[in-house]
Amino acid sequence: MYKIEITKIGCREFDQTELVNAIRRSVKVMSWGCHAWTVYKKLVLRFKVEGNHHKGHVYISLNFMDTFDIHLTSTHGNIKKKIEGIYIDQLIDVLDKEIEYIPEYKDR
Repeated sequence: MYKIEITKIGCREFDQTELVNAIRRSVKVMSWGCHAWTVYKKLVLRFKVEGNHHKGHVYISLNFMDTFDIHLTSTHGNIKKKIEGIYIDQLIDVLDKEIEYIPEYKDR
């Protein structure tokens, strides 16, 4: 199992405040249990979640193609999953599927 190396992810700076506000405004995010928001050198946003599928940290960084890379890790930094090339308009849905979504939610 690989540990995340924060200095090796994120190659472009982005406005994390704007991204955090966008994430927090989404109704889907309310069930994730997001907390412990942290920014690393304007390159990486990290927060902790307590979701149905994923409990641990979520790292979001902007790559050289202007798309986002997501790393899902344990609270000890062990990488569970890496998702690359996510556009901003897909970010919440991709995260929701990995963190919380179950098919029964669709019926509500």
